[in-house]
Amino acid sequence: MPLDFTNPHEFSCFGTLHPDQLVNWSFGDAHIEWELTGLFSGPGTYTTVPLDAETDMHCLPGDQGATNTVAQHLAAHYGFDGLDIRGPVHFTGPSGETDRALGLAPDAFDVMYGRVQDICADLGVRTWCKLRPGDTVSVRYTDLERGDVYWFLSTPHRFQHFRDFPVGSKTLEFIPDARVLVCDDEFEVTAYGTYQCRADRAPAGYWQRTGNQLLSA
Repeated sequence: MPLDFTNPHEFSCFGTLHPDQLVNWSFGDAHIEWELTGLFSGPGTYTTVPLDAETDMHCLPGDQGATNTVAQHLAAHYGFDGLDIRGPVHFTGPSGETDRALGLAPDAFDVMYGRVQDICADLGVRTWCKLRPGDTVSVRYTDLERGDVYWFLSTPHRFQHFRDFPVGSKTLEFIPDARVLVCDDEFEVTAYGTYQCRADRAPAGYWQRTGNQLLSA
């Protein structure tokens, strides 16, 4: 999710859904527009499917790519049954009669994100993301295996094991599931929940759990 904000309290989102359930959500300033004619490289003219008052879905009729099953079910949910949607589709805010559109407002994005997730759950498929090496991912401490590199303040440490806090510890009063992460260089830190890490520094367990794909540098 590339972030580009001048005012983090005013933002919008553009989305792209590919036939293989790869979804890209791009967040940025609320005033940014997409030129819709440049979204599709194939021949022909794109079609806009107005899903609701706040969301348009754009696709290319006659696309010879794979069927976009999730997009077809999404369109049917909004009353557009029987559409043959192939290749990627793009989500924007309402474009009206123009070839330009702003992104989805935050509330509209929340609705669309939920719809896509629900449809994928009904179909028994999952959406996934390709992450760039420098992107931030959220890693569970339980993903760490002995020998994994654990990065703290841009410094690498080699994870060894977790140690329980002693009974009666003040830390456990506030964080009942906290443990001590111990590394082979005697570095220790309180561990609980998740932590943020660069994608190319995430432990192998992260990719096994999420099924995401890390793009090469």
